[in-house]
Amino acid sequence: MRETGAGLDGHGEGELVAEATGRVVTAALVVVPGPGDTVTFVRQERGPYAGWWLLPGGKVEFGEPIAEAARREAVEESGCDVGELVLTGAYEIIGPGHHFVMWAYRSERAAVAPDQFEGHHVSAVRQERWDRLEPHPTDMPILNDAGAAAYPRELIADRLAREQIAMSSLLTGEAFGPLTSVVVARG
Repeated sequence: MRETGAGLDGHGEGELVAEATGRVVTAALVVVPGPGDTVTFVRQERGPYAGWWLLPGGKVEFGEPIAEAARREAVEESGCDVGELVLTGAYEIIGPGHHFVMWAYRSERAAVAPDQFEGHHVSAVRQERWDRLEPHPTDMPILNDAGAAAYPRELIADRLAREQIAMSSLLTGEAFGPLTSVVVARG
């Protein structure tokens, strides 16, 4: 769950933050299988999801291929070498102060997070079974679509509504939460 006050006031370069001009941020993440039936999570320090357990990922830099951005972010945040990646989804995520297009990949091989690894803008790395940790609600349908979890639709919709986030799959059109829960100001 979210820890209040943990890095909520600052955003560093490359963070998942919608720019002040209201631009959409393109981002990529990786579902990294760990030992046994675990998944790799990172505790985010900055950005709109600070304090939450998340899948490793971040902003795609200009000129950087999306899959390479996902691979880079996985290494920077979790220390995991992910190997071959398979695209499992693409999502539009709109919440208070942010608007992302998120490309989601799954690593084809399991990775072990290095002991004592200090990730980029993360306070901890944890490899845990999906049903023993509640990640940020935007990661729940991503984990489901990657075949790594089975979060109930009702739970996902409830958690997204609590966070005032609208999320939909760009590949299937499926909406994961009430799209009316977010009001987007347009100029």
